[in-house]
Order: sequence, then C-alpha cells, then structure tokens
Amino acid sequence: MHRTVIISDTHLGGNNQGAVTGLALRPLWQRADELIINGDAAELSDPKWRVHAARHILEIADLCERDGVQLTLLAGNHDPLVTDRRYLRLRGGEVFVTHGDLLHPAISPWTTNHRQLRSLHNDALASLGSTSHQRLEGQCQAVQHAENLKWEHIAEHGHGPKRNPVISRIEHGYKCARVLWFWHRLPRLAAEFARRYAPESRYFVFGHFHRAGVWRFGQHTIINTGSYHCPRRPHAVVIQGQRIEMFRVNFDPKGHTMQAQPRYSADLLTPASELPIYADGIAA
Repeated sequence: MHRTVIISDTHLGGNNQGAVTGLALRPLWQRADELIINGDAAELSDPKWRVHAARHILEIADLCERDGVQLTLLAGNHDPLVTDRRYLRLRGGEVFVTHGDLLHPAISPWTTNHRQLRSLHNDALASLGSTSHQRLEGQCQAVQHAENLKWEHIAEHGHGPKRNPVISRIEHGYKCARVLWFWHRLPRLAAEFARRYAPESRYFVFGHFHRAGVWRFGQHTIINTGSYHCPRRPHAVVIQGQRIEMFRVNFDPKGHTMQAQPRYSADLLTPASELPIYADGIAA
C-alpha cells in the first residue's frame, strides 16, 4: 500500500535553527514510498548558509535513494530555486500541497521587509500581462521571481546595518504581533486560496506560517504541518491507502520520530459534509 509522507520547513543548514541533519529526519520516511518536503527544506538562498544547506539536501537525496524512497521537493521562500515545482495535486486532485508563500501578496507578511516583498511581487505579476497573472502558474512565477530578487539583494548588500538594541526590540515586538495576527488569519487565507486555485481539492496541505493545525471550511480541510524552526512544533502528514493522517513529530536532534497516535485522521472517501468542522482548529 503506497505510503506518502509530507513534511515542511525543516530549514536545514541555518545555524541549527531548524532540523539538525538529514540523518535525524530519516526515521520519518521509514516504511514510506515517497517523501515530499513542502518548501523551506534548507537555507539554500541565504548567502551565509547556502553551501552548508546544499550539503544537507544532497544528504537527504542520498539517504532517500539508499532507502528506496522517492524524494519530491517543492520550492519555498527560503529555497525558491531548488525546483520550479511549487505545488502538487495528489489522489486525483483530492489533496493539494503547496508551501504557503503563494497565499499572501506580501509572501511573508509578518517580516520587516513585507512591503518590499509585496512590491516585488506586484511588479512581477504586472509583467505577466492581464490574464497570466490570474492563473496559478503565473502566481508561482511571480512569487519565485520576487523571492529570488530579495535574496539577491541580501547577497549584495547583506542583511542590513546592525540595529540599535531599542529599535531591535521594538521591531521584534512588532514582528511577534504580526505573526500572531497572521496565525489567526492563515486558515481563512488558505481556504480562500483553495477555493480559487484548487476548487476540486478537499485537503489543502501547506507550511510556511509555522503554526501547525487542522481546520475545516466548507468542503476544504486545511492542514498546516508547522515547522522545525521556531516554535519547533513540526508535524507530518501521511497518506496511505484511503487515509490521510497528521502526526506530531518529536523534536529530537538525534532522530525526529512521529508520535504513535495521529492528531488528525480521516478517510479520503468520506464526503466533506460528513467530516467534523474544526472552526477553531486542532491546535499544535
């Protein structure tokens, strides 16, 4: 029975702020046929870490090949050029998988450079013409272009001058407030995106926002797999046979393992109208 494991936001190679090594992730894909890393697998675009991060990606590819597991990478905002693939439709379109940086015009709206990202994104969309930018492929191209330009700017100019400690604290507080606001908004953002670009899907799996949970809006069940980066509450989605389940991942640098019991489990054949409504989500 084919078993697919989906994880995201491992953020390998970034000064040990995410998952430590590919080897530590290896227990997650045991008994699996396919591993999907749904964006931000490693800090491939940050000039400080990209060489180190690339080694981690090669390590995962090597381990998966040894284990006979198919590895599929989707691009995220920290690795926008690792592949041109930014979404997957699984099980005949029943399950839609994307990193989540397509959901908002500012890409990462909680960051201090969200205005710059929004401007880069809008310029990229405008260059696509009147109809292309409305399609999902156009959205993917625009986001990839904007993210790559941002990292090119960082490579050329660095992360910016060192901030005054007082200003840094203020900016940190501002960012935390925006994170909480978008954590509140993310299920509806995802549901709106799914209705527009994946109306045939019933399960929408994403990461990016670092808040794990399960919500249901109408026919769409929204699943976020969290992150190995702050706040370090990663989850894994497993699709096997006709079941889709989400498991909490034990964050252990020696070996990340799934907990025995799923936090969410459903039969893919169950009509959406018969699934329970998680208005407030199954929180991590």
